[in-house]
Amino acid sequence: MSLYADLHLHTNFSDGSDAPAVVVARAAELGFSALAITDHDTVSGLAEGGAAASEHGIEFLCGTEISAIFARREVHVISLGIDPENVPLVEALRNLREERVARADAIILRLNALGVAVEGAQVRARAGRGAVGRLHIARELHAQGVTKTVQRAFDKYIGEGRQAFVPKVCLPCREAVDLIHGAGGLAFVAHPGVGGNVHRKLPDLLKLPFDGIEVYHTRHTPGQVTRFRKLADEQGLLISGGSDCHGGGDAGPLDIGKVRVPYVQVERILGALGRH
Repeated sequence: MSLYADLHLHTNFSDGSDAPAVVVARAAELGFSALAITDHDTVSGLAEGGAAASEHGIEFLCGTEISAIFARREVHVISLGIDPENVPLVEALRNLREERVARADAIILRLNALGVAVEGAQVRARAGRGAVGRLHIARELHAQGVTKTVQRAFDKYIGEGRQAFVPKVCLPCREAVDLIHGAGGLAFVAHPGVGGNVHRKLPDLLKLPFDGIEVYHTRHTPGQVTRFRKLADEQGLLISGGSDCHGGGDAGPLDIGKVRVPYVQVERILGALGRH
């Protein structure tokens, strides 16, 4: 029987819709042998996720997805195998979350100035225990009937270049990689084929001490998967990937199960972490 993993999953500790235990149970139902929770700029859901994975007999990798900046472009960095109690990492993530709240407040002020009545308290309530972000604002606009869809909120109001857009504060990419390594983890360039021009920056990005590339992703084309896998092999880099699932409902489509990373890649990652 073939074994597979999903190493890019979000929970309601960031902008996902479901609790970590629910995400893990769903992965178990789909037959995954390994998974990683990689919430945006937080490690808060890892304890719950790890406990649930242990109950289901699933290999669990502690992770996070860090917002970083490289050559004036936003780059997401996936960490796998980190120590979730590492103080420098935890403090850096806390600062990023505080910046997220400040950014959300600034976006709401711009929306109000445009005549769109949305309150910070409503957005924070929607985020619950998660790190507040633009997606929570978009969901609130959709819930109020301001926009017909969640995506329309980005397209009309809060996406890059729109009137209520406010840039995100990010860590320098090298600092993000160094924090991950300092926490005992491995750093991967997240979904290089998605949005912007990250794939064009890959040769320069990979001059930083990245450990691998997220080759498999729901929004990568078969051609991109082949190209990124070849690049990883040529440079002796690890290969990761996952569905980037945020749950269902207004969080978007339930993407878990659409991407299955061969378990041999997990074995390589565990070997690099000294766990196998």
